[in-house]
Amino acid sequence: MNKTVKLYYTSDTHGYMFPTDYVNKADKNMGLLSCINEFKKDGNTLILDAGDTIQGSVFSKHMWENTTEGCMIAEVFNQGNYDYFTLGNHDFNHGYQKLARYIGTSNAQCIVANIVDKTGELGIKPYVIHTLENGLKVGIVGLVTDYVTLWEKPENLEQIDVLDTFTAAKNALAQMKDQCDISICLYHGGYECDLETGKKLAEGKENVGYRICEELDFDVLLTGHQHMPTAGRMIHGTYTMQVAPNAQQYGFVQIELDGEKIVEIISENKVPEICKDNAKATWLEEQEAVQVWLDSKLGSFSEEIPALSKLEVAVNGGRLADLCNQIQLEYTGAEISCTSLGNNPVGFSKDVTIREIVAAYQFPNTMKVLEVDETIIRKALERCAEYFTLREDGEIVISDCFIKPKEEHYNYDFFAGIEYTFDITKPVGSRVVRLEKNGKPLENRKYTLVMNDYRATGTGGYAFYQDCKIAKEYTVDTQEMIIEYVKNKQVVTIMDKPDFKIVK
Repeated sequence: MNKTVKLYYTSDTHGYMFPTDYVNKADKNMGLLSCINEFKKDGNTLILDAGDTIQGSVFSKHMWENTTEGCMIAEVFNQGNYDYFTLGNHDFNHGYQKLARYIGTSNAQCIVANIVDKTGELGIKPYVIHTLENGLKVGIVGLVTDYVTLWEKPENLEQIDVLDTFTAAKNALAQMKDQCDISICLYHGGYECDLETGKKLAEGKENVGYRICEELDFDVLLTGHQHMPTAGRMIHGTYTMQVAPNAQQYGFVQIELDGEKIVEIISENKVPEICKDNAKATWLEEQEAVQVWLDSKLGSFSEEIPALSKLEVAVNGGRLADLCNQIQLEYTGAEISCTSLGNNPVGFSKDVTIREIVAAYQFPNTMKVLEVDETIIRKALERCAEYFTLREDGEIVISDCFIKPKEEHYNYDFFAGIEYTFDITKPVGSRVVRLEKNGKPLENRKYTLVMNDYRATGTGGYAFYQDCKIAKEYTVDTQEMIIEYVKNKQVVTIMDKPDFKIVK
């Protein structure tokens, strides 16, 4: 008789418990409460999560700043009867003790094969063998992208060692393979190759999902991190998928076995129906406190900032980017600033609230000031110039390298403090045809350039920043910096638009 295994899985939920995106108060088809309401749990069903759980929403930010014990997000996972979860890179953002609060509140087992907890306080396991009611043994390995070490503040990893992801996956699979009927890899990472052609799309080890499918023999690979919903498919004998972030989707997988042989796997990326009736009173109280906080007026801008398309902003410049660069320059005293914007178009009304600020800047990036010379600045600008492709009909479009395998508009940087021109008729790597400061060619000296700590690691095609000397580091995150800036100024006048041109 055939036996069936059912899986529900989420990833990159980022603290979105309630069915809202917090940009406004309207209910939306998203949120952990909506997802867990649809899970049908029995003895042959496992519920899993692939990380980035406790950071990324205003709910999670407010919760960590206003509670001293437990973790409401873990309580929601408990209500959803989760069995196992791995960690994402953002789960380390709040430090070791808050991570311990999250894991300690959870009834599910945390599994991460490439994390070594030096104290043992977290109770992490590299893998588990779970025996279902029908007798099938399911082996599950947990993994997180090892780029954690590039992005995370060193003090948050003092009690943590991060191992090579692929090597840890290989070793854990070898240890458990003979003990289980089905092997699953729960990976907070994504795909580095085009899933249709196998063409390599990204260098480095941030995402090694395709390599795991190609070189290891897991039966199922459940991925995350890229925020790139991917329908289930077979890649080199491994069945793999990815769900949308912020609990906009959950994954459902059904595996049927005839004896020891898998005969069918079906899956679905499911959008949940709106549900918040299953919320506890304490969660509702916290949610209401968040909404009140979000609607607090901070101050005013001298002009409205419209939400424009990503291409329009990249071609003509963006006042939101100008604002961030202005604040970074004033805060640090650096000579040059660069900043990026998220994937979604964001604007501001003249009267600005905290809601608008946190919608625009969701991640806790801090600032670093690097010492750079003209060579480094040119390399950075040439990377930005890759964002554009000139079609045969003369239209400018966004290059595939910024939208495949996933959208990465946040890897296009806007600069202030220099004047520059891109000629996109020229080959990639030779498009910067003007680079000046105050109307003059750059001098043969070092300049100070402020950027977020994510970019300073060299991520996103800027590896050359890794070799630059760090002149200053700041611990305040961008979100808090902008909130305080607007609050203190009350009326903010955004600086003149930078002298930047694209010619074709």
